[in-house]
Amino acid sequence: MTIVTALVSLLIVTACDHDFYETGDGELSYLHTDFVEAKTNEFSAFTSATTDDGTQLTLKPAVKTLWAKSADSTYRAILYYNKVENGVTSSFAINPVAVLHPRLALDFPTIHTDPVGFESVWMSKNRKYLNLTLNLKTGKTDNKKIVQALSIVCDSIKKQPSGGRNFYLRLYHHQNGVPEYYSKRIFTSIPLDGIKQMDTIYLNINTYKGQVSKHFAY
Repeated sequence: MTIVTALVSLLIVTACDHDFYETGDGELSYLHTDFVEAKTNEFSAFTSATTDDGTQLTLKPAVKTLWAKSADSTYRAILYYNKVENGVTSSFAINPVAVLHPRLALDFPTIHTDPVGFESVWMSKNRKYLNLTLNLKTGKTDNKKIVQALSIVCDSIKKQPSGGRNFYLRLYHHQNGVPEYYSKRIFTSIPLDGIKQMDTIYLNINTYKGQVSKHFAY
């Protein structure tokens, strides 16, 4: 939770720093955008990435960021990149994606479901993640220790007569006193480790417009 809380804070600061859409033949006209698993080298610079549809990309030159600090590691990220030639591309930007591992309800002293802005949720093409696009309301505060927290609560798992299982999940969100002056879009991913064929995922999200319920058959 501590890592995710810090990452959410970072995402709110860095999200939407660029407008990645441009008409005509400008610098960004042919930009690609993909969720990826990106790998760093011994200098903590990104050198390669695999998109959710399985495309392997080599990043040249290597991309050094302030947020990726671990060498020889794999990060979940959203990659903005140019035309690919022979599997090689140059990166325009690479931003972190918060990875929300489901945790049992008993692991939380208090379960917060403060509302969020909901845009979309979908299963990645490789079926490894549920991806969510959310809008968190935020604002400047003098207390730097006050940050929002996100997680995924697993309320229950029920076995079905067919042999599959139903996973009942909900979004944990703690506003934690952060001012709600304006919205920032963030991207998050829920790993589907342990989910098998015939399983179904039920996800509930408390939004400013009421409860949103989605389900996905694996």
